This record gives sequence, structure tokens and C-alpha cells, in this order.
Amino acid sequence: MKVNIRTAIPGPRSLELTKRREKNVAKGHGSVCGVFIDKAVGCNLIDVDGNIFIDYAGGIGTMNVGHSHPKVIDAIERQLNQFIHPCFTVAPYAPYVELAQKLADSVPIKDNCKSVFFNSGAEAVENAIKVSKTYTGRTDIMVFSHAYHGRTQMTMSMTHKEDPYKKGFGPFIDNIHRIDFPSENFDPSELKINPKKIACLVIEPVAGEGGFIPVGKTAMGQIRDFCDTYDIVMVADEVQTGFGRTGSLFSMEQFGIEPDLFTLAKSIAGGLPLSGVVGRSKIVDSAHIGGIGGTFGGNPVSCAAALAVLDIMEDERLPERAVQIGEKITTKINVLKKGISWIGAVKGLGAMQGISIIDEEGNPDKEHTLRIHKQALKNGLVMITAGTYGNIIRTLMPLVISDEELEESLEILCAALKTP
Repeated sequence: MKVNIRTAIPGPRSLELTKRREKNVAKGHGSVCGVFIDKAVGCNLIDVDGNIFIDYAGGIGTMNVGHSHPKVIDAIERQLNQFIHPCFTVAPYAPYVELAQKLADSVPIKDNCKSVFFNSGAEAVENAIKVSKTYTGRTDIMVFSHAYHGRTQMTMSMTHKEDPYKKGFGPFIDNIHRIDFPSENFDPSELKINPKKIACLVIEPVAGEGGFIPVGKTAMGQIRDFCDTYDIVMVADEVQTGFGRTGSLFSMEQFGIEPDLFTLAKSIAGGLPLSGVVGRSKIVDSAHIGGIGGTFGGNPVSCAAALAVLDIMEDERLPERAVQIGEKITTKINVLKKGISWIGAVKGLGAMQGISIIDEEGNPDKEHTLRIHKQALKNGLVMITAGTYGNIIRTLMPLVISDEELEESLEILCAALKTP
């Protein structure tokens, strides 16, 4: 679809719904855009006023296969007609087992692997920590600056950014140890604890909320060596980088390094809630029976959708498409950057690219970033910002975006980036 803006943004019906929201929805749950959505197809969002947008947010990275993909819809409908939720803890079912096998066979780990499913990325991270603790008999966790791992008490403690994720919610768990993000090299000398007390090291291959910063390839190898030296479980948090976003099914494939565990969520199930821990069987199996699980974890409808997502990834070669998208983004922005002083760097992997906005001294400029975001929305492009300092415009468009839609959206983005 082509962008079609019929009203002021937000339009009258969105404004009406905003008033109802203010009376009935908790204030603390914010929204980036003030438009209410009526329909979503492919890479397009259609609001309640009939405005058509191109989506660069993708449900914060959950829609790699696109909104309302027919194969995902078909899989959901078939499963709905069988059963919705007997609960795997009570009475197991085939879609869970089939998905567990497919993911175990897909992750880039040579050892025998197993999978277990939950609901959110934060739950996946927490359970990766739980099995790491039982496997190692240790208690402490190692993370990095710019990290984002979730909103539970444990994952907030692991997350770096204070505002809005941690502000006012302390005290936090004190067995978390943080050092600088390894964008070039990994330097464990900052660590203020004996590494032999660390159960697991958790790393995003590309820092998501932290600003779309890739780990250095040399650094990733150094992290693996460090974990091997001290028998630490290496956890790759691929909640946002997974499922084709960076140019391979899993981002770790591009580093040539095998982690011990993967945490997965977001685009795993085409928009339905699902997450998982996938990794070496000896680690995943270390928790006692009943020690991990949850009422809705591995819901059969979500599992059916996830199986469809894996087929779509392969059939439509979406990881390869992510590389093409990323090349077009970086080429376009780097040309524009030459004449605009406030565009800093554009960096990332594949279609996961972040554009930094800076002031005259080269410092992060959050307010300017928000002005650019507002201008893009006004012209039909839904985006979200990121970064520890709030000055990164990130690209999380569905990977099914057509060349025509990509070109149109980049024109809108480039025009917005010219906003002083």
C-alpha cells in the first residue's frame, strides 16, 4: 500500500479514543504514537481515521514476517479449531514438541539442544538464568552497559537504562555485575567479583534498546573464551535480533561463535505472545521437574503460529531480504549524512539499523530526535526511538516490505531527518 494521510495526525477518531484511554487505562503504560490502529497488513498500519502508514516499529520488532501474514493466520485458525489451551503442564500437545525440535535443530550450536517456552522476552531471560544457576551452582550474573533485558525485577536489574525502565522501582537485585558494552573488545578487568562466582553472562549481539550497537566480532570471541575459562554459561539474548532481523535466522551465526543458550521472543510467533530458551541439553535439563514452566508458556496457538513463521523465514528468504533492506538504509542515510550535521552514525546489522542524532558538540540530542520522529509520523511513517540517551531512530520494519514501500518510506525518513 502507498502512504495516504487524510487527516491531521492524530485524527479525530484517534483523539476521541485518547480521551477514553485517559479515563480508563493506566497512565504508566505509554504509547509512542497517538494514532489508534484499525487494521494492519504487511508493513502497513491503517488507523481508525483511515490514514495509511508504513510501519518502521513492527510492534517493537515482533512483526518480521509482516502484519496478518496469511500463513500465520491460517495456522492460528487451524489450531483454534482444535483446542486453545489445555496447558502443557497439565496435558501436553504436539505443536509444542514440534516447535521445540525445530528450534533446537535451528540454533547454531553443534551439541544436542532442547527448548522450553514461556510468554515474554523477560521470562525467557529469567529462565535462562534459573537453569544457568542450577547447572553451575553459582548465583551471580554478568551483563553490560546499554543492555535491555526486560521489565521484571530481575531483568530490570540487568537493564542499564534508568529512565523509564527502572526509575522509582528499586532496590534492585545486587548479584548483577555490569561492565562496558564490548563494541570493539571485551575487557573483563572492570569486573569487581571473582569470575568463578558467575553463573551466566548475558549479551545482546546487537544492543537493542541501548541504541542498536553491534558487539565487536573480536569481542564476541573473547567473551566465549572468557566463559570457557571460568565455566560460565554464555547466554545470547536474541529477543530482538532473532528471526531474520540482522541478516541470518539468528544473529550469532554472523559471529561464528556458539553460545550455550539463546533467549528468543518478539518475532518468534508472528505477533502472538511466545518466548523460549533454547540451548545445550545438559544446561536446559539441569532444572528439576516443575522448576521451570508457567500456565500460558508454549500456548498451542502461539506454537502453531511460530511453526508458520519458521516456514515463512525459509520460503520467503527473509534473512536475505534483511541484508538488502539494511544496505538500502545505510546507503541512503550515509549520502544524506554528508550534508546534515546532526546525523551522527548509522550502524547495526542487516535491517536492524540505528541512526544517531547529535547536537553541535556531538552529544546525544533527544529533543531533536523527537522532533524528527514527530515529523515522520505526520507524513505517514511510524517509528520508535531508542538509545541509552534517547537519540537513536531505529528501523524495525517488517521484512516483507516491498522495494516500492521501502523507497517511499526512506523518502519520508530522509525528509524528516532534515527537520532542524
